[in-house]
Amino acid sequence: MKAQNDRIRCAVIGTGAMGRRYAELIDSGAVDGLELTAVCCHSETARDWAAGALRKAVRVCGSEDELYEHRDEFDAVLVVTPHQLHPAMTIRALESGAHVMCDKPAGVAAADAIRMAEVAEKTGRIYAIMCHQRTYAKHIKIKELLLSGEIGKLTRISLIHTCFFRTEYYHSSASWRSSWRGEGGGALINQGHHILDLWIWLFGMPESIFARIPFGKYNSFSVDDESTIVMSYPDNVSGTFILSTGEGTVTERLEIVGTRGRILLEGDTLTITRLSEDTREYSKRALVTARQELSESSESFSFCDDGKAYEKMLRNFASAIKGGEALISPGAEGADTLMLINAAYLSAWEGRSVSLPIDNLEYIKKLALREESESAGAYKTE
Repeated sequence: MKAQNDRIRCAVIGTGAMGRRYAELIDSGAVDGLELTAVCCHSETARDWAAGALRKAVRVCGSEDELYEHRDEFDAVLVVTPHQLHPAMTIRALESGAHVMCDKPAGVAAADAIRMAEVAEKTGRIYAIMCHQRTYAKHIKIKELLLSGEIGKLTRISLIHTCFFRTEYYHSSASWRSSWRGEGGGALINQGHHILDLWIWLFGMPESIFARIPFGKYNSFSVDDESTIVMSYPDNVSGTFILSTGEGTVTERLEIVGTRGRILLEGDTLTITRLSEDTREYSKRALVTARQELSESSESFSFCDDGKAYEKMLRNFASAIKGGEALISPGAEGADTLMLINAAYLSAWEGRSVSLPIDNLEYIKKLALREESESAGAYKTE
């Protein structure tokens, strides 16, 4: 098989819900620059799906080994399997000379994510991670405002996110879900990964964190479905991050406070409040007791997601391979998000504040203890 119109030939490994979505997007021609040439389907159900949903020209392989027997038929790989499998599959693809887009997260431990990035650098291959919420217009606007210094020096950040409600049916939809053994955690490493990636993208890594995690608060499993994390940054900047997948009501609220105003995101509405003066200077010069001489003005924007985030990420991946643009979400940055997630779990397990970076080997050992405490059982890759 040869690519048409200078498109990058792509193979998808893992054909669960997201793998099928990516495969169908590419195969339909919706992603400029990519052509689907192969999928790796481990189950008969997945192979039946591929036979009915994809073009006949797409090779359907029953295993990774079978896929790599036809290595000359693809230039890039999308890894869309359970989290524990991401590191080995990504490294194998990179070392074969393929470019890689790995679904989030890069793995379950920051140490693995660091290794993946090192292999990508050594091989000179393009390595991206699927953090598609970086493409949302509301998030891009916030980043632009922060970079411009619109609200002065940051003093406090607060985020509450309860949009990803999950039922017991969801948690039992695959044997690897919602477990230390199969997923490396719960809400934080799955749904929370997107939100923590945005947090780091906007604010950088904290110096230390303290996490309060009531494991299995809404469900009868040993991983997390709710987390509260307090983060400490230089110059006494504080951050509070709250995530829940067990609340029926929807809250998406990000408040960023600075010395010259505030950025408030509530759902798809972004409000910028600008102060007439920097509060540090005002506090020093004002001859009044409070805000009497401080005025403010507000401006609001409404955003509507165009539903094309995955297409944008995949097009960007293809363009980066061709040298046309920088990656929206470089794979190496997946290590930071996992470092923060690992630190949160470590903090909750031990009931203490944790400085960053953490000891990766210590974390892996403690994670292994959680895995051992769960009932053993194989997990699927479809």
